[in-house]
Amino acid sequence: MPRLRFLFITLFAFSVQLIAQKNDAVLPVDPAIKTGKLSNGLTYYIRKNQEPKNRAELRLVVNAGSILETDKQVGLAHFVEHMSFNGTEHFKKNELVNFLEKSGVNFGADLNASTSFDETIYELQVPTDSPMVYKQAMQILEDWAHAVSFEPAEIDKERGVIVEEWRLGRGADARLRDKYFPVLLKGSQYAKRLPIGTKANIDTAHHNMLTSFYKDWYRPDLQAVIVVGDVDIAETEKMIKEHFEHIPAIAAPKKRIKYSIPAHTETRTAILTDAEQPYNVVQIYYTMPEVAVTKTEAQFRADIIRELFNQMMSSRLDELSQKPDAPFLFGSSSYGGFIGDKDAFSLLAVAKKGKDIAASIQTLLTENERVKQYGFVQTELDRALKNIFVRIENSYNERDKTKSADLLQELIANYLKGEAIPGIAYEYALYKKFLPTITLTEVNSLIKKWIKPTDRSVVITAPEKEKHTLPTQLAVLAQLNKPLGKLKKYIDKVNNSPLLPVTPVAGKVISEKKYEAIGTTEWQLSNGARVILKPTNFKNDEIQFSCISWGGTSLYNDSDYINAANASVIASIGGMGNLTMQELQKALTGKNCYVAASLSSTMQGMNGSSSVKDLETAFQLLHGNFVAPRKDAEMFNVILQQFKAQLDNKDKDPGSVFSDSVSYIMSNYHPRRKPFTIDDLKKISLDRAFDIYKERFSNAGQFLFTFVGNFTTDSIKPLIEKYVASLPGTAQKDNYKDVGIRYPAGRINKVIYKGKENKASVRLYFTGNTVYNETEDLQLGQLCKAMGIKLREVLREDAGGVYGINVSGGIAREPFSNYSIGIQFGCAPENIDKLVALVMEEIKNTKANGVAQVNVDKIIAEQTRSLENEVKENSFWRYRLEQQFFRNADPLKIPEASKKIREFTVEKSKLLANKYFDEQQVAELVLLPEAKQ
Repeated sequence: MPRLRFLFITLFAFSVQLIAQKNDAVLPVDPAIKTGKLSNGLTYYIRKNQEPKNRAELRLVVNAGSILETDKQVGLAHFVEHMSFNGTEHFKKNELVNFLEKSGVNFGADLNASTSFDETIYELQVPTDSPMVYKQAMQILEDWAHAVSFEPAEIDKERGVIVEEWRLGRGADARLRDKYFPVLLKGSQYAKRLPIGTKANIDTAHHNMLTSFYKDWYRPDLQAVIVVGDVDIAETEKMIKEHFEHIPAIAAPKKRIKYSIPAHTETRTAILTDAEQPYNVVQIYYTMPEVAVTKTEAQFRADIIRELFNQMMSSRLDELSQKPDAPFLFGSSSYGGFIGDKDAFSLLAVAKKGKDIAASIQTLLTENERVKQYGFVQTELDRALKNIFVRIENSYNERDKTKSADLLQELIANYLKGEAIPGIAYEYALYKKFLPTITLTEVNSLIKKWIKPTDRSVVITAPEKEKHTLPTQLAVLAQLNKPLGKLKKYIDKVNNSPLLPVTPVAGKVISEKKYEAIGTTEWQLSNGARVILKPTNFKNDEIQFSCISWGGTSLYNDSDYINAANASVIASIGGMGNLTMQELQKALTGKNCYVAASLSSTMQGMNGSSSVKDLETAFQLLHGNFVAPRKDAEMFNVILQQFKAQLDNKDKDPGSVFSDSVSYIMSNYHPRRKPFTIDDLKKISLDRAFDIYKERFSNAGQFLFTFVGNFTTDSIKPLIEKYVASLPGTAQKDNYKDVGIRYPAGRINKVIYKGKENKASVRLYFTGNTVYNETEDLQLGQLCKAMGIKLREVLREDAGGVYGINVSGGIAREPFSNYSIGIQFGCAPENIDKLVALVMEEIKNTKANGVAQVNVDKIIAEQTRSLENEVKENSFWRYRLEQQFFRNADPLKIPEASKKIREFTVEKSKLLANKYFDEQQVAELVLLPEAKQ
């Protein structure tokens, strides 16, 4: 009888499982997505999407990356990616980039590529209102897919560029990674195939090795073409077939191996230090086979449960980190994808000191054990459910206003991993269906599966000076294996006080002025404040806002500057009204809004955004930031500890030292630009900083408030009268002061020696006084962009001496009218003089002849194309309206921006170059490794 009963139970369980599988619906493909596969194996996806209008995002996804390299090909997957921009069958040498830039495509932003372990992705954003450009873009994708030239001369030129990219990535992170990757990924191909490769192989790899990798892995059965944008689906499908169907399939293709990371029973440990490592970091990984790709509703629901766990665990650790006695600055505990065929339950902490690493590990283990013993509590789950729902609801509300670039990633994941693509409407329905059904028991059960003694790895990285304080491998292992015993339950402290301790007494709108041509209204409020309003339909569920007034840190003397500079941070950490910061965060659960205050050198203000339904909450936060900031001595101690941890090893980080030195030198050694030190922390006073904050926001009457987004003036008026017009305000108007910060005069040459790696960072600054002119400011920026294109060609493409170069410049109005042009690049130390000479030669040429007409055309095309998208963004109008009204300029000129862009000419570039590139007023600042001193 027992045997028959067991058999019956087994058969019953099996039948229940079959019924469950039968009822587990397979997720559909979004009907808006056209998919197909050509006879040669190439996959394609097409989706029509009109945000932004007249644009399309194109991707060529190659299911091959550095993991497929042979030992002799290390780094060559990435090298192949570079060569795709250096000549193809239809675009010789640099013609491809040249053609796209002429069409308004921005190299780096709209035209780019990336190589990772398992895939290589080529990116293009192109205009579709030009059929010729769109067709040529498809030709470019085809050429990348099978017709890259690999001319030997171009290969040799590109070696230097890739070496410079490799050089830029070197530092403490890279040195430590070189040591812990072989431990963490022991026995795996991933440990040996970092995409950037090695300098030795980049320098010496024969071009046959490159072409061999390309021929083996760039083939139709390992490629997908993805097009999302304002396109005709049928016409685009026809183009894809015309360009890609004729590419022959490989007769005997190499097998595309999916490499794995071997399981292991031992705990792998890497405890490492580096002189330039700025923080004490501990990472613990419990690896396991990756969960099945989400293809069904049940799997989708399981994903949500893991998402809930991650959010609740992060909230607990965030709460802990905000206590003065916490051993870490930041802690996290979450489940997600790892590398290759593994997922990982990962614990991470940034300890305050090396001696705090053991305590940080203990805290992470304890909090996870607490969840293991008791689970989460219902109030935690309720908050997590609200937060997840508001996120998906916002995505759903914006479904017809979502950018094409944001829709691409799920299509890429579908091709590479098989992830389902049901579409936001279907996903939104699933969230509404599943969220109410998820129980605490389901979430609480997860952690028991994840924490285990096998497949466990620990990585500790710390500054060299902390070496003697770090735990040993044996101590870490003992800590991981030690039972924790019975713990106390977590108490979820919730304060149900209102956001505002006092209900505002509404003021009034006392006058109105309309600017019909730009759909904008100006209100004067009874407290003296001005409000600018522009209703838009650019987004369905977004309102952006700001407020600004003159003053800032300039109104405080040098001895008080440190308190003024940190006033907004210190006020923000205290919470609001009767709510601590932690209580405020919990009170805002499920709310899609934020407000942040700031003080700059010449002004103070706030920025924020909100969904439509949470706009009143956003107004309460805005009001509260003015009248009800909360002083919190405990959180003040926390922030001081965080500052101290950031400063403890800052002087060991070459990048930080150089950046601080540049700022100090270029201010002519003004005390307000002197690098911040640990001793300076003693000068920060909670009371004084808090008082400065209250002073700066005590008079709302001098502020200009700007609101742009999905509202009507009628709907927003009661909120503005209640929460803005009610703020205290007087007729007094503050102004900023000139505290005397000036650029250094004459020619400046400074070398900062810091760091181990054989690399240099070069910054050239041309500075001086001028008279502000809006058109000239715009055209100076255009001149810099045009020179950036030319210098990229000279220093990168021709000389092979840099990976990238940045040229930027403009005219500042406050506290006095001045200009600055900066030219920055990284390179090998031995190439500095040669590359600087090339820069100066190009400046000389520009002063004599202006920039080339072709580059003028590129800048005008790119900025005109960018503006077409920008004018449909709430952020564009919020900033432009704020600046025009605040500075008493004409807001009706905002739509003239496109016309202004087209006024840039070769002759104007020549005049500007002669005016602003003063070779007697230039600073050359260089960072070199200490070994060069």
